Amino acid sequence: MQSHPIRLLALVAGSVLLIILPSARPAHAGAPVSGGPTSLVLLPPQLTSASQSEEVLSPGGTAQLEVQATDPQGSPLTFSWSASAGSLGTPVNGPNTSSQQWTAPACLAEGSAPVGVTVTNGLGLSTSALFDFSVVQDLGIDHQPPFTLAAFQTLVGAFITPEQTVRMNIPLGPISAERIMFQADHQLTVSFVYEYAAASNALGWMYYDDLVARGYVNPQDDTLRDANANGIADLHEDLYNLSPPSGPQSRPYIGLNRRCLRTFSSGGFTYSQPELALDASCTSAFAPSQSLEDARPGHAYELLNIDVVGRASTTTPGNGFSDTGLHPRIPNLLEPATAENNFKGVGKLVFLLGDDDSDTKTYQQLGTVADTSTTNNGIPDYDVSAYDAEGRRRSVNPDPGISAADRTVDLGLIEGGREIVFFLVSNFDSSHSLDNGTVYPCLRKAANGQCTLHLKTPISVFFSKSKWNLDQDPLGQVPVAARNIGCAYSDVCDPSNPVSSPDACYVGTTSQKLCGWMDGETLARLNTVDYGNTVLPMDAISVPASGNGSMPHAVLSTSSTTPGRWMLGFEDLPGGGDRDFNDIVFQLRSAMVGSVRSRAIAPAHPGCKISNVRFSKSDTAPGPCGPQVLASYDVATDCNVCDSSYCVVNPTPTWRRLALNPGLDTTTVDLSSTPGNQLCWRAQFVHDLNPFCQATLLNVDVGFQSVPATP
Repeated sequence: MQSHPIRLLALVAGSVLLIILPSARPAHAGAPVSGGPTSLVLLPPQLTSASQSEEVLSPGGTAQLEVQATDPQGSPLTFSWSASAGSLGTPVNGPNTSSQQWTAPACLAEGSAPVGVTVTNGLGLSTSALFDFSVVQDLGIDHQPPFTLAAFQTLVGAFITPEQTVRMNIPLGPISAERIMFQADHQLTVSFVYEYAAASNALGWMYYDDLVARGYVNPQDDTLRDANANGIADLHEDLYNLSPPSGPQSRPYIGLNRRCLRTFSSGGFTYSQPELALDASCTSAFAPSQSLEDARPGHAYELLNIDVVGRASTTTPGNGFSDTGLHPRIPNLLEPATAENNFKGVGKLVFLLGDDDSDTKTYQQLGTVADTSTTNNGIPDYDVSAYDAEGRRRSVNPDPGISAADRTVDLGLIEGGREIVFFLVSNFDSSHSLDNGTVYPCLRKAANGQCTLHLKTPISVFFSKSKWNLDQDPLGQVPVAARNIGCAYSDVCDPSNPVSSPDACYVGTTSQKLCGWMDGETLARLNTVDYGNTVLPMDAISVPASGNGSMPHAVLSTSSTTPGRWMLGFEDLPGGGDRDFNDIVFQLRSAMVGSVRSRAIAPAHPGCKISNVRFSKSDTAPGPCGPQVLASYDVATDCNVCDSSYCVVNPTPTWRRLALNPGLDTTTVDLSSTPGNQLCWRAQFVHDLNPFCQATLLNVDVGFQSVPATP
């Protein structure tokens, strides 16, 4: 115990009691008074010493305090202790002494004297003293618990190793065009690779659950619903705005206002004639009972009388074959939600035009945007960067003109666990010729699969999920098609008999031979930096049948040698045409996103706010990762929202980015501008140079200091 009466004590003057007493001498008349009243001064207790075992404490530390006092009048003394912060124990009092134990609070303002003692004598006079303390929080004390599942609020695209480190997952993704979904959040880019088609095509995508929410899809089996029971799936009905304008089968128009008001009757139901299949003057285009070949497998050359709605395009379409939305010849439903489609779109448009040829024409002038390039170079023939990743025109183009940057569109973050569906909008006149492998799209089918209403239009839509496609598969072969993705395409290779074709290639080390998929020039282009130096192996891809008679139109190649990269190819003719699935091809490239968020770390006392944080981390990006691993770290002090009873997780805390270098690094940050007492941190890793990269967070140390929330 140390006695420091000047520095440790702040004496408060006790009261002085002044008593005036009359003189004891009797008064005599006429005699002079030789003495007056007398005064008696009573003094408060006097503190003779004060001591404290510690002046500087850590939060929760204790100090022993003691005072000694005397009373000038000799009256008994009482001692009373008080604390404005921290907590006191039970005092031990003697006739002239008192001792006490004080426990330091979680935080204490600088220059505070939180403990006081008052000594009172038997006359009610008192003297008080205050004890000064400092509570020092060591930033070097680590409050982060070991890396276990219990230590983290979220763990996305990462896992806890047996060594208690956090490691990013290898990017795993879809294995089939029928179900495209990532296990964790991914940054996804789409690059234009190859086009060899007479049609003009646009590529888009949407989240599967958005269609479920709209009531289009039965999520149990991916089948399409027909809520108004008129024989046409609601998705198809809204794609072409076929529902009647009134009556029990009417549905809300997808868009602002109908361009054409014509209706037709078929199969006992009334429908609207589809604007995407009508010319500029909205001339009626319904033809009942047309003699057409049955498009079901095994029924070739059997003629049926089938209703047909729609017409072929004209060389000067004007505003025909349009539903007048954001992009006139993209169905409004497949556009992003904008005022032009009355905010009813659910799609995101990646590439508005897939032409890559030597002319500046689009098919019958129906292209979504104009073709402005005559160079065949693996870049679409329009200024892609003039539009955002959902197909809206930008107010400022970051890269004016057509450049190499226009071959790739960054889709941003694709949420893990949410299925996505790609679609191709194809501008080309459909024909119904089974000899050429083409059929009109089918809007309505009988129970036996026979089409009872065909659509004739130059605006066709093909989904990567084959069950949703309108056109029938007239062949019904299983698989629908098979190709060797590493083999160069050849016009003379017979896919029905590749064994005898010299241009077919063996699949891996097997004896199986298949025709190639893309031409040699494209395969060479893929092995450049723009496509991540992708070399396609001699692997087989096959297209499975849809299971409901619809024609598949998309194939997704996957390979053990190129995880994180997928090739998405389309067949753009209704009915399948030549079934090469290379009319237009794109590369999907994933940048793995791994993230962790800690739980609240050693929450401070509710009366304190965190002022400074020391954050130290050690991470590593092994050899395969290369230099392209981007790691970021943030801290926040409002990670939970608390009341007097309990705390709940704050999903959007106020994150503060930390300036840290790769590897082992430490920083201290002042957080007094964002007061809070619920501290947590997060780490985010993004990598895409090597699909086998597994960046690892080895360790994190977190220290903090806090100050009173209210001075």
